[in-house]
Amino acid sequence: MSRLDSLSPKLRIAAEFVMAHPDEVATRALRQVAKTANLTPPTLSRLARALDCETYEDLREICRGELKRRNRVLADKAQALLQLSSGDGRADKSGVFFAQARSAIENVQELMETVELDKLRAAADVLVGARKVVLFGTTSGLVLVKYFRCMAGMAFDNWRVAGADGALWATEMAKLGPEDVAFVVSTRPYGDRPVRAAEIARAAGAAVIAITDSLQSPYVGIASNCFLVETESPQFFPSHVAPLVLIEGLMGMVVRRAGTQAVGRIRSTELTGHELQEYWVN
Repeated sequence: MSRLDSLSPKLRIAAEFVMAHPDEVATRALRQVAKTANLTPPTLSRLARALDCETYEDLREICRGELKRRNRVLADKAQALLQLSSGDGRADKSGVFFAQARSAIENVQELMETVELDKLRAAADVLVGARKVVLFGTTSGLVLVKYFRCMAGMAFDNWRVAGADGALWATEMAKLGPEDVAFVVSTRPYGDRPVRAAEIARAAGAAVIAITDSLQSPYVGIASNCFLVETESPQFFPSHVAPLVLIEGLMGMVVRRAGTQAVGRIRSTELTGHELQEYWVN
């Protein structure tokens, strides 16, 4: 979804209504939604196009997906796991596994069909040209940004994870400026500190790139480049397969843009690892 500040005042009002009331958009006709929102039907149609939807119906589909994810708390989803069974009603442990696998595959397939390649290329350009990249997240998002940093560390020396090794988040955030990038991965429930950090980074003029999971995510209105990724899962915890695919693909694009310099650094890092006997040799 486009950053709210890039929309006209009228379209921004419409976007805020859609984010607050995806149920209205998903279940009611265009004219009914327009009347409830005190807008005109053409305004909502223009909003859909501004959000890179071909038609208003495409926007409705996004909202339907949002409804599917709402109000699914972890305990409820854990309880739902108990209901997965075979055709004869007996508990089927393998059914749980294959349901999870199918869900992950579907999430990746949706990512491949909906990702905006121009936005992805723009994000890669910003990352490779940054003076400094600060990554931040909490809970599972922290795991993903640490993995992103692990990959980046072989090719670049200007990527940091906020709060790593006991350092204060403020230490990194206070140094951000227009030449820097703040990168966040966050899914529901959204941690308060990453949201505030993203706001601080934006106020400092840094580019903010976010991977998140919902139209209602606070990063939709903060990030200069925001990617919505499906995390639906029959498991009690959101699936992070699709966000992981996006991160790995983005890193490949960044390294390719960095060219021979990045390749040389990766080669040097690998050779040093062998010298330190960090790799097992048969």
